[in-house]
Amino acid sequence: MNRLLKPVKNNRLNGSLLFAVYFIVNLLFLTKYGIRQSFVPLSILAAVFFVANAFLFSLEKWPQLKKIWTGKLVYILIAFIGIAYIGLCHVMKDPYKMNIDRWQTLEFSLEYWFKGKYIYDTPNFMGNLSSYLPGQLALSGIFYFLGNVGYLQVAAFLLFSYTVLVEFKNNLVRFKAILMLGVSLAYIYEVVCKSDFISSFIIVAAFMLFWSRRFKHDYFQKPVLLGLCTGLLCLTRSVVVIPLIIFLRQPFIVTSWEKKIKFGVSFLFMVSVLLATVLLPAKSIDHLLQYNPLILQGQSNKFVMLFFVVLAVIAAFYVKKIETVFYFSAYITFLVMLCFVGEQYLTLGISYQNNFFSTTYLAGCLPFAVIGYCFALRNNLNEN
Repeated sequence: MNRLLKPVKNNRLNGSLLFAVYFIVNLLFLTKYGIRQSFVPLSILAAVFFVANAFLFSLEKWPQLKKIWTGKLVYILIAFIGIAYIGLCHVMKDPYKMNIDRWQTLEFSLEYWFKGKYIYDTPNFMGNLSSYLPGQLALSGIFYFLGNVGYLQVAAFLLFSYTVLVEFKNNLVRFKAILMLGVSLAYIYEVVCKSDFISSFIIVAAFMLFWSRRFKHDYFQKPVLLGLCTGLLCLTRSVVVIPLIIFLRQPFIVTSWEKKIKFGVSFLFMVSVLLATVLLPAKSIDHLLQYNPLILQGQSNKFVMLFFVVLAVIAAFYVKKIETVFYFSAYITFLVMLCFVGEQYLTLGISYQNNFFSTTYLAGCLPFAVIGYCFALRNNLNEN
């Protein structure tokens, strides 16, 4: 097993693989949505995309650019992208005319949730049911009251940027990380459509980094707080349990029974309270069994998902550093989503207009891939 996992310790290999994941996810977005427009041929868009990503990948290899990698440039980049994102939140003037329902699903889910109504049996204007878990609703609530749920993506980007500034001190690494997310077609799509999918994974990634820095030698120094935070995060997206397992499994094993019990009780308390807020308004048990978030939130076959959960548990045995957590999280999350895409492919077939891969699901691995790539880049720069 150690021989199989030896490549995970190779910084150059990890950097290349994680950038390849980033590239593939965004290329699929370009292919899916680029073909729907007629202004610029897809071949030209693809050529520009390849050149731009080749330049982005090789930024550190241009010695003439070394003088511009300053903290000031990083902050200018954050401000520029943040302002651009706020503008993109208002691009859809009449979203009902577009074949996009993400914004409306989140809005009416939050409205129903605040009013104590059952949200999982009400279709949106496109006929799709909501699958929001209460953790994501809790994190999105403030932006509903601000009048634009799209601001969640702006806040998630700023959180990602702050996380990068805290974790990495090399301005080149900072600049590259923030630029990679900022120009990601997958994330720009999320901002324009006022979606919230990638933000869930950004919040989890940020939590993992902050917690590992604050409690580096013992993640369970504050087991009650950790249990509450983990319970909240687990009820954002079902797939986030994978990076959280990789992150916490080994520290959980070695901590004391007293801390394990405190963590478990607080975790169950948070999960129970949050689930109660969305499940208790159901009309009946039968209605609950037919329309519930645990079924609607599933991105893959139960056995496939169970396989990857077991794989995450096994991978957690070999975690020694926080960067390894992000390497494993990026790879396994990408594979989980890829399996879901495969299921969709087998079920629906390929149609460039409608079914050419559920690319949004693949984008869930991006925060882990970008941060993992930056860990590999930092290590490479330190070695040189």
